Amino acid sequence: MRNSTTQPRGLRAALIAGGLALVLTTAACGSDAATGSSGSTPAATTAAPTSSAAMTESSSMESMSSGSSSMESTSGGSSSMESMSSGSSSMESTSGSAPASIPMTGAAPTALTADEIAAAKATLADPTTLTVCTSLPYQPFEVDDGSGKIVGFDIDFMDALAKNLGGLGTKIIDAKFDGIQSGQAMESKTCDVGAAAMTITAERAAAILFSDPYYDASQGLLVSADSGITDISGMKGKILAGQSGTTGLKYANANAEKYGYTVVEVEKISDEQQAVTSGTAQAAIQDLPALKEVEKATSGSLKVVQSFNTGEQYGFGMAKENTALTTVMNYTIKAMQADGGYQASYAKWIDPGQG
Repeated sequence: MRNSTTQPRGLRAALIAGGLALVLTTAACGSDAATGSSGSTPAATTAAPTSSAAMTESSSMESMSSGSSSMESTSGGSSSMESMSSGSSSMESTSGSAPASIPMTGAAPTALTADEIAAAKATLADPTTLTVCTSLPYQPFEVDDGSGKIVGFDIDFMDALAKNLGGLGTKIIDAKFDGIQSGQAMESKTCDVGAAAMTITAERAAAILFSDPYYDASQGLLVSADSGITDISGMKGKILAGQSGTTGLKYANANAEKYGYTVVEVEKISDEQQAVTSGTAQAAIQDLPALKEVEKATSGSLKVVQSFNTGEQYGFGMAKENTALTTVMNYTIKAMQADGGYQASYAKWIDPGQG
């Protein structure tokens, strides 16, 4: 989730006069866009017949806050993480059916009509540009490439969306994650779509119109390589860092009493990295691909020691009533699966062995 060339930012409300301020609940969401940077401008495209893209909502994380002790779950469908709050002492659950994996290939969707494209463009804050809110740095999904251009797996989808809207430019705004996942960034017209490696949950779906899921996600535990911690059961009496507004933080809070650690809430994944590096936290919880990037960037001085197969899936977020833009977003996901764009982006950003 972090670019090795990006310097860590200070802990949000976590370092006060050299001391650690512990925050035990998720911060209230707010409208908090920060700085902006531009992405690439894709070429124009031609539209044709009708597409009807279904919006998928998941209740996967609905009950995490009630004190789960299950660490790895394959139970699923749209409630893939409900077992996390059931009080089970098992590290791995095989109850239920696993959620469907996101395919990298698929049949070509029915082409968009000119009316569908026009309707989607009419919802944009700037009709000449697709404005995207993300939360940086979050490699490999969104990151500054060192020149001020924002790139990554999520951004490839955004560039394709802009292309399918008639060849628009793509403007990327760096915003706090809370403002994106709460839906306020889209409702306030700060941006048209939130692309921030965002897990689809019932709580978020009450405020955001999610696209179809586009990525299967899981959580990981990051520690110093010399810490001696091998899994979350070794965190008794220690401090675990989690990012504001994330499902990882929600999981951390839900399991704090069971495993005997204290949770500190920070603003960015770079703050999590800094907390573990400095020793102000002994571990951090975050989406696994992002933590793997931290592991690589630190040459293994920070290490992912455990992964939690939580059944989470990512979606892109639009304003609750913006069905027109969601239709084009869902078309874009399906089109990338059909034309090889998904495989190419996955191989570039997620797993070079794929695609």
